[in-house]
Amino acid sequence: MPQVSVIVPVYNAEKTLIRCLDSLVIQTLKDIEIILINDGSTDKSKYICEEYVMSHSNFLLINQENTGPASARNVGINRAKGKYISFVDADDFVENNMFESMFRCAEENMADMVICGFYEERKGKHIVHDFKYETGLYVNEEAYKIAVDLINDVSERRIPPYSWLRMVRKNVLENPPIRYADGMIRSEDYYYFVQVHFRIKRLYLLIYQPLYHYFELENSITHRYVRYYWKSVKQIYFGLRQTLPQNTDISSRLDLMLIQRSLVALNNSARIDEQKKFKKEVKEIIKDPELRLAVKKIDTRKNNMLFNSYYKLMKKRLTWIVYFRYLFKFCINRRNALKKEK
Repeated sequence: MPQVSVIVPVYNAEKTLIRCLDSLVIQTLKDIEIILINDGSTDKSKYICEEYVMSHSNFLLINQENTGPASARNVGINRAKGKYISFVDADDFVENNMFESMFRCAEENMADMVICGFYEERKGKHIVHDFKYETGLYVNEEAYKIAVDLINDVSERRIPPYSWLRMVRKNVLENPPIRYADGMIRSEDYYYFVQVHFRIKRLYLLIYQPLYHYFELENSITHRYVRYYWKSVKQIYFGLRQTLPQNTDISSRLDLMLIQRSLVALNNSARIDEQKKFKKEVKEIIKDPELRLAVKKIDTRKNNMLFNSYYKLMKKRLTWIVYFRYLFKFCINRRNALKKEK
């Protein structure tokens, strides 16, 4: 049985895939399996994966129809034989000692999860992510507090929810099994790991040592219009309300999350290609009854409101101002899109 199973969802990643897989080949931890999930790629990704599988005995390839990264990761988790599970995105690459370092921390500290530091690569800039926590072991209440902080997207101490930062003991994901929400294509990491964190009793933060290289691409899903995004936000909101502990702190943080993600949803709608669809989506968001109730319940004296002007407009029911703000953004986006087409 391998010590670590690394799951790599692959979809049309031919431009970055070799760099990613090469960084996995040279890992200093040898007792490791690499599970490649080819999620219906239509470029050369499948053939690149096949070459690595033929050349390296610890590489495994699973081909499937395109179902999205959440479903692909579930396939990998179900197939994994390792004591620990970790994830790598095909756009990125890792340091050659990443999994050995995280594995040693997990074993020496009997940790359920290890989180590492990372580099952010954006438009040619190479930045080490700044964590607000100290490196070390967080047990029971300390680990629980980190889980609670993860809920609130505007917490200054919040650790990013990305799958690829984490190595988790596989038995934490069982009894009962917890998996990604099939078909979710945005915020699937957040939805999954908020729930997983509430199972963690011993968490080790290896954040002084950046081990992962994250590349934010301009054509990634975070920069293009996502259909049914607000519906997905509501799915996350109601899903976490059902699965997380029931108390006022968690409830308040979920309300803050809904307000913050409504802003993301409005920006997403501003990327749509038709004004009629834009109008329908924006009105659906700003008139949403759960969103209005969340705005009504939030106590600004107890919460750091990083979206204060939007909150005040929603609180006063001045939704027409919100609408015209995002109509302006929509018009700018359409103008820029037409320029690119020319």
